[in-house]
Amino acid sequence: MKNKSLEIEKTIEELILSNPHLASALHFLGIHFLHHTDDTLKEICDKKKISYSSLESNIEKNLTVKDNYLPVNALSIDLIIAYLKHSHYLFIKQRLPFIIDVVKKFEGDYPQIKGELKIVFPLFVEDFVSHIYEEEDTLFNYIMLLNNALNDNSTLHKVQAKMMENSIKQFQTDHEVHDDHLKGLRNLTNEFEILSSYDISTKVVLSELKKLDEDLRYHAKIENDILFPKALSLERQVLATIQSKIALN
Repeated sequence: MKNKSLEIEKTIEELILSNPHLASALHFLGIHFLHHTDDTLKEICDKKKISYSSLESNIEKNLTVKDNYLPVNALSIDLIIAYLKHSHYLFIKQRLPFIIDVVKKFEGDYPQIKGELKIVFPLFVEDFVSHIYEEEDTLFNYIMLLNNALNDNSTLHKVQAKMMENSIKQFQTDHEVHDDHLKGLRNLTNEFEILSSYDISTKVVLSELKKLDEDLRYHAKIENDILFPKALSLERQVLATIQSKIALN
């Protein structure tokens, strides 16, 4: 729907079947697609007492909001961490709440998908959110401590104690265990394949899970290919600085 006017006389079901991501855009406007499948956008405007141009503008805005795929490799390590933290925020505060709600209210015609989703997805969310907070509290904090120590030698004594307990290599090894968060759901749904025969609820769920999976893979790639190599180099620089200070004493 990007760069095109929404068709005001089409029903929500018709619009979402052609673009399942419209469901999340409507959700952020307080409109749950399952409650309005037979309504047209014009009817929703009348019910919500909002102008069509305002509704269209907000929908387009939500449909076009995507992760900013910045040239992350060119960023300093503190900005990379800021970027990753912002991605965490988007996952937890925007992406997951909608998918959780859709899974909870899932009315698809496919019992196996419905049954497994209601069991597997809550477990995924619990593990994923726990992993994010742990990553920020341990890995990110450790990297920032290293970065600060390199820029301010007066904090070397603090980082030296932390280096006795932590290492980027160990964080990297532990991180690999959590790399493929959605593997189980991907296998269950045959790579989130969306068949033409699927009902609207199933198409929306699989579409959102597929997009989430793509974003998580991109997120993991930044951490594995950019953050960890930079962090390893930073750790070596800090260690060399500490050793040189010891040699001078």
